[in-house]
Amino acid sequence: DVQFAITSSTMLTVGWTSPLIDGGDIIHTYRVEWDTNASFTSVNGPPHKGYIDVDASTDSSYTIQLLSSQKVYFVRVFAINTGGMGPYKLASDPMYLTPANQVPGKVMSLTVNTGSLSGSLDVHWLRPMIPHHDLPCSGTLENPVACPTNFGDSVTVSNGGESITEYEVEYNERADFGGSDGGRKTVSGTFTTILNLTSGREYYIRVLARNIIGSGAFTVETVMAVAP
Repeated sequence: DVQFAITSSTMLTVGWTSPLIDGGDIIHTYRVEWDTNASFTSVNGPPHKGYIDVDASTDSSYTIQLLSSQKVYFVRVFAINTGGMGPYKLASDPMYLTPANQVPGKVMSLTVNTGSLSGSLDVHWLRPMIPHHDLPCSGTLENPVACPTNFGDSVTVSNGGESITEYEVEYNERADFGGSDGGRKTVSGTFTTILNLTSGREYYIRVLARNIIGSGAFTVETVMAVAP
C-alpha cells in the first residue's frame, strides 16, 4: 500500500507498507519515483522528476522536496531485494497531488504536572514533529526523523509550511471535553499554567497547534491530572 500526502507548498510525502510477497528474500531497499506525468515519461528534470533509493530497515516514508505549487505530481514505489526490483505500486488514493501549505501536525510529548499554586496545573509540550497527515517525513512511525526545512529557513515543515502562530490548550473535567468545568486558552510558547481549577478534581488536557492556514488536530491522547 502506498500513501501520498501534502506536507507544504514545496514538499510531498510518500509512505508505504511492505508487500505481502517478498520473493523469498528480505527487502533491503525501496525506490521512490515521482514525475509530473502519470506514465512517468515526462522530459522534466529534477526536482520535478526523479527517484531515490531508501533503506528498507530504517525508512517507510520519504519526503520529496523543492517541488512547485503550480504542478501536479504522481508517485510510485518499488521494492528491491537481492533478486532485483519488483513491480511498482502506485499511490491510488489520491493518485496525484499538488503541493500547498497545510495546518500543523499534532504537538508532541504533552505532560501535565501539579502547579505551585492551589488549583493550578503546569502543562508542557513540544512542537509537532510529524506533519498533519500523520506520515513521518522519513524514518518510521516508531522512529520518525524530523522533517526538512524550507530553503533558507530553520524550522521544519511539520508546521505545514507556515509558522505556528499559537497553541490552544483545552482542559475539562470529562474525557470527552463535554463537562461544564473546563475552558480553553491560547499561548505562543510550549508551556502554560492553568489557574483557578477545582482542587482535588481530575482534569483532562489536550493541545493543538495553529498557523495562518488553520488549526491542526488535538493530541492523539489526552493527559489527565488532579488539581492540587
